[in-house]
Amino acid sequence: MTEGSIEFRKKRDISEIFSDSLRFLRAEIRPLTKLIGIYAFPFIILYGIVQVYVQKIILANIDLTDMENMMSNLGPMYLNIMLFSLFGLFIQALFIAAYYTYIEAYIKKGKGNFELSDITPNLFSNGLLAIGASLAVFVFVIFGIILCIVPGIYFANTLSPAIIILLFERKGIASALTRSAFLVNRQWWTTFLINIVGIIMVSAVNFVFSIPSMLAGFTVSLTQPVSTPLNYPDWYWVLSAISTIVSSVFYIIPYTFIAFQYFNLDEIAKESGPLERLP
Repeated sequence: MTEGSIEFRKKRDISEIFSDSLRFLRAEIRPLTKLIGIYAFPFIILYGIVQVYVQKIILANIDLTDMENMMSNLGPMYLNIMLFSLFGLFIQALFIAAYYTYIEAYIKKGKGNFELSDITPNLFSNGLLAIGASLAVFVFVIFGIILCIVPGIYFANTLSPAIIILLFERKGIASALTRSAFLVNRQWWTTFLINIVGIIMVSAVNFVFSIPSMLAGFTVSLTQPVSTPLNYPDWYWVLSAISTIVSSVFYIIPYTFIAFQYFNLDEIAKESGPLERLP
């Protein structure tokens, strides 16, 4: 192994997963910044712009002085939110595909033994696979939420490694979902804690970068009459878009956590013998 490189394929406890994930991100910050800037950041910027557009549409339909009209607009509002969620799913799938393609090259070729141009041919196929797996997980999670929230949480956690399983094992989406459930159920609560910590970290970043826009929105709401639909200035929307873009980039942290957890669970399954690894 190259000096200073990090071994992905080994068993780790939860503290090692966190520490090695952050160590990997620190060590690879330059190539990863270039990777994100070239292959993901343009789409993430577009995502921030679309988020502002959707927010403006929703805000335009909120009029507390005309509750009947607002209630009649709930359907289109929910439709816009659903379409925005699907668009965000698409953007994050491309992001995660580029990142996991980088990790795959890192594992196979070793630290510093490849260029970003070496992984470019795999990005399109991996992007399609990631989008397919993301949609499958999304359907399961939404179905679980409709049932009673808790099943949605269960599916979200149980299927969280499905994308990296699909990209690394390449046995199809159905196999990836099945194997994800098989592996995660060995350490369901550990995986849940890993996912929660990742979400909290991203939420904290989002909150910090949202403070200026929240303060601006609060100021605008105080200075305008209650009967007047809120009309935020352009700089408010710029701040809101920046907050969305930054928090989207920081999802690389939970993606790294779940990657290390996948290899940890895979190593545990290997020690259990071939019959235990059947899925």
